Amino acid sequence: MKKIIYFFSLAVLLLNTACKKIEGPGGTAAIRGNVTGHQVKNGDVEITEVTCTSGALLEHGNYWLLNTNMTSKYYYIYYSNPTWISDADPHLSGRIGIEVVFNYSDSNLDIAQNTKIAIDAIANSGFTTSIQQDIISIENAALAPVPDADNGSTSFSVDISKQGKYGLITATSPIANERVYIIYGQNAFASQDVRTNANGEFSFEGLQVGKYTVYVNSLQANGTGATLQLDKEIVIDSEQSINAAGTFDILY
Repeated sequence: MKKIIYFFSLAVLLLNTACKKIEGPGGTAAIRGNVTGHQVKNGDVEITEVTCTSGALLEHGNYWLLNTNMTSKYYYIYYSNPTWISDADPHLSGRIGIEVVFNYSDSNLDIAQNTKIAIDAIANSGFTTSIQQDIISIENAALAPVPDADNGSTSFSVDISKQGKYGLITATSPIANERVYIIYGQNAFASQDVRTNANGEFSFEGLQVGKYTVYVNSLQANGTGATLQLDKEIVIDSEQSINAAGTFDILY
């Protein structure tokens, strides 16, 4: 009797093992979806190059204008000579004043260096500055168009040829020939991949009942060129079923 029970239990165990479905090929179900996307075009930062003159060519109260892409951070840089008792600040409405103290004996290199120091002290969150001889290069922090700098009442030369512009993400469109990956069950890596057709559609056919992860790779929106994985978990609970993965919307 014990032998009969043992062989019966073994037969049931083998039958259950043989009938148990695991994720992967060999079934009659499918997972289908599509991929759309937007092209990322990086913007440019505005770069202004200001060529400074010597102190002998400056007047007490001379100023020039510098801007960011935010109206709350428009600046004027003015020059104050300590030999004068009058106020050098022109008090321009809607702008933040940056004072540079100078002497008539200062060289153009001195004026450039002192101007850079003054800008860095007040407006360091909006700009990155560098200096080459008497030329200050001022790079805006934002990828955006910026109102042009102006030499105001100074005799400085202001080069505004390097204009800023926004980064651009194009309108949505189907993505053809995009690689789409599928992971079977709890596997750590992709088990199969397919390419989208001309309409951005993809399909994984001949799958068994079980759990799957479908994913695509997308650029990140920060303009660094780094990628991230967009994934969706799909559970197939019946044979001969069409299971929707929906739309993956990527940046490329």
